[in-house]
Amino acid sequence: MAHEIKNPLTPMRLGMQHLRRARHDPRVDFDKVLDDNVTRMLGEIDRLDEIARAFSRYGTVPTEQLAPEPVNASRVVHDVVELERMGEDGVRWNLVGSDRPCHAMARAPELREVVLNLLENARLAAARTVTTTVALEGEQVTIVVSDDGHGIADEALPRIFEPHFSTRTSGSGLGLAISRRIIEGWGGTISVTSSTASGQTGTQVRIALVPVPAT
Repeated sequence: MAHEIKNPLTPMRLGMQHLRRARHDPRVDFDKVLDDNVTRMLGEIDRLDEIARAFSRYGTVPTEQLAPEPVNASRVVHDVVELERMGEDGVRWNLVGSDRPCHAMARAPELREVVLNLLENARLAAARTVTTTVALEGEQVTIVVSDDGHGIADEALPRIFEPHFSTRTSGSGLGLAISRRIIEGWGGTISVTSSTASGQTGTQVRIALVPVPAT
């Protein structure tokens, strides 16, 4: 964990040193340097937050996890997609099926975290279009996130749910491991299919949740 925390701290320290030098250098466009460094440091703060939450989630033993309760999965997914739409990353965030309630056994904060992690993974995979679908399929409530990003290599796909395994050079490598632990703790499942073949890049993540029992 100390190693994970040290990674974001280094660019934050260097950024602050750069700002201090630039402030007294008349040859430098200080407004641009300030904007660049603030953007970079906010990104590193987000990484620290992700690391802290990831270790907290993964360190929680199953007996300490709260029991699932009825949650409107459509509402949770809608809120997360709307959050992503506020960004300026040029990604098209499509949403299908959120106009009708889909109640499942889950926990709203944790489900939000899982979906947000999936959407962020898609964005970081250089996806330009991400489609999230919520539906009631037979005896399951499903959430499917499909993107047109660079995909996951065949040799890496079997390992993506392993703790600390990541296809990126940044991050904790715990996002999908924690997501699976959370989803399976509710009695659901999560699976991933992907391709890196020419003209067929992209990834699809499918979550299946237990519907609310009929009363």
